[in-house]
Amino acid sequence: MFKSAPKPSAQPRRVEESTAKSREIGVALRRARKHANLTQSEICGSTGWGAPKVSRMESGQREGSLLDIVTYLAQARTTPAEFDRLKKLAESPANGYDLQRHPENMPDLLPTYGFLHASAKAMTFYEPRRIPSLLQSEQYAEVMLRHNWNPKDPLVKEAVQARLSRQQVLQGVAEGFETTFYIDEVALHDPTMRSVLDEQLLQLMITSTVPHCHVHIVPSDSFDEDLQTAFGFFEDYDGNSVLAVHTATAMLVLEETGDMAPYLRKLNELRETALDAEESRKKIVSANLV
Repeated sequence: MFKSAPKPSAQPRRVEESTAKSREIGVALRRARKHANLTQSEICGSTGWGAPKVSRMESGQREGSLLDIVTYLAQARTTPAEFDRLKKLAESPANGYDLQRHPENMPDLLPTYGFLHASAKAMTFYEPRRIPSLLQSEQYAEVMLRHNWNPKDPLVKEAVQARLSRQQVLQGVAEGFETTFYIDEVALHDPTMRSVLDEQLLQLMITSTVPHCHVHIVPSDSFDEDLQTAFGFFEDYDGNSVLAVHTATAMLVLEETGDMAPYLRKLNELRETALDAEESRKKIVSANLV
C-alpha cells in the first residue's frame, strides 16, 4: 500500500452546463478561429451574436445548438474534414456518454482521445497485461498495433505516430500536472513481446523517475482475472472528470458519476494492492536483468 500517487476523487464534479462534448467542440472552435486569424469580435460581428455567447461556446460552458456550431465553423472557414467531424460530434445526443468507433486497437486515431490528454491536469491509466500506451516505446507500440493488421498497412504507421505524438503530454507539463499508471507485473515478462521488451523496460525505468509520472506495479498474485478492460480517468483544470473505456474497436467516454463509479472503485483497489514507487522501480529493474 502506498501514499505517493494522487487518489481519484470519489465524487467527480463537472462545471455547470459543461460536458465533455461541449468542451471538445469549444477547443476546436477557438482553434479554428485563431487559424483563420479572426477575433471573437469579428465572429460576433458576422453572426450577430453577443460576446458572452461566443466566449461560452469557446470555453465549452454553453452547449451550442447544431445551427450555432455549423454557423461558427462556416465563419471560421474550417476545413471540410474538421467541419464534418465536429458536425457529427455536435449531432450526438447529450446523454452522459459517447461511443466512438475506431480501427481495431487504434484509439489513437480518435481526435477526442487526443483532446482528453491535452486538456487533462491529472490522468490515471490501467491496461491489463500490457504497458500503457502512453509509456510504450516506438518498437513496443509497433508490435501492439500490428496485431491482426498487415504490417505494411499505412494505418499502422499513422497509429504509431499518433501514439508517439500523444506521449508529448508528459513533457513540458503545466504546474500541478500528474499522471498515474498501474501496470500488471505480468506485462514486464510478456514472452510475446520479448524482442522489444528490453528497450521498453529501460524506457519504463526512466519514466518512473520523472516527478509527475507515478508508475506502480500490480503484483502477479493480485492480478484480477475478471477485469480485462483498459480504461483511463481524466480530470481537467476546471474540475471536470471523464473516464474512457476501451474495447478492441471502440472507445466509450463516460462522464456521469454513477457510470464511472465501478471503474473508480477499481482504481482504488489498484491503489491498495499496487507496489509503492520504489518497490515498483525494483520490479522493473529486476525484470530488465532477467
